[in-house]
Parts: sequence; C-alpha cells; structure tokens
Amino acid sequence: MDRWVDAGLLSVVLIAAAVCDWRTGKVPNVLTYPAVLVGFLWWGLSGWIAVWPAGSGLAAGLASASVGFVAGLIPFAIIFAAGGLGGGDVKLMAAVGALSASWPCVLSTTVYAFVIGAVMAVIVMIRRGLVRRVLGRLLGAALLGARGAGGGSVDEAHRVPFAVAIAVGGLLAVAETMCGLSTPWAPMMP
Repeated sequence: MDRWVDAGLLSVVLIAAAVCDWRTGKVPNVLTYPAVLVGFLWWGLSGWIAVWPAGSGLAAGLASASVGFVAGLIPFAIIFAAGGLGGGDVKLMAAVGALSASWPCVLSTTVYAFVIGAVMAVIVMIRRGLVRRVLGRLLGAALLGARGAGGGSVDEAHRVPFAVAIAVGGLLAVAETMCGLSTPWAPMMP
C-alpha cells in the first residue's frame, strides 16, 4: 500500500502521544491500544490487497506487523521492568512497531529516542540545578556499586516526557524511510 499513508498514520500517533505526555506526563491507553490494532488491521489488509486474489499476503502483512510489534514491545518492557520507563512508553513503542511493520524503523526510532531523551535529561538537570547531585550519585554507584549509590525515587518534577523523544525519533525514522535513507544501525527499510 501507499507509504505516505503508513507514514501519516504513524506520525499522527507519535504527535498525539508526545502532546499527551508533555501535558499530562502519561501516554493514554486510549491512544496506544487502538494504534496497535490499527497497525495490525492496516498491514493485514494491505498484504491481502497486494496479492489479491491469492490471499497469502494477509499472513505476510500480519507477520510484518507482529515482528515490528515484538521489536518495539520486548526491549522496552525489559527497561520498564527495571524501572527505567513508564508503561505508556512501552505501549507506544509497540504501536510504532505495529504501525510501521518494520523492525528497522523501530530500531531507528529507539536510537534517536535515546539520544534525544539523553539531551532532554541533561537540559532538565541543568535547569533544575541537579547536575552535581546526579554526577555524585553516578560516581558513588561506580565506586561503591549500585547498592551504595543511595538511589531513591525520581521526583515527578524531574521526569523527562520520553514519549516526546520517541515521537521525534519516530518522525526522524519515518523521514529516513520516505527519503530512502539507511543508517549504520538499521538497513534500508522496506
């Protein structure tokens, strides 16, 4: 099917998630669950139409959406389980995978999102005057091991709206695809 439609669907979901996370600190299920469903329906339908009347394209389209879904879900679920991300971010990445039906797109989105998220975190640390405290914790963790670092929970005011980073990363990955570019970490996307 048309790559412009694919890119448009994914872009709308990414922008909506970024706006929600920026404003409320959450990525709502009412956005992510339907996005995953739409991804599976879209790719199943486009696979089915592509090889009509043979019908084997339905399975291929659903398989592509499944691979993208798993590529987005599993790594981010592991990070979530370790306390590194919110559940909405995990579901958003699963939606990115289902909507793009492309593990290279998920990989590019991930790489860009982590770089952008790191920049956002540094900006938050500087604005809140937390640089010395964070560097002290990191040094303590390096010297004494994770137990001696004094951990503690992250204050809500110091959280980074990671869906914003995912959105920017996803939009960059979509732009790569539309321009026919590839990156060192992900081969040319279909």
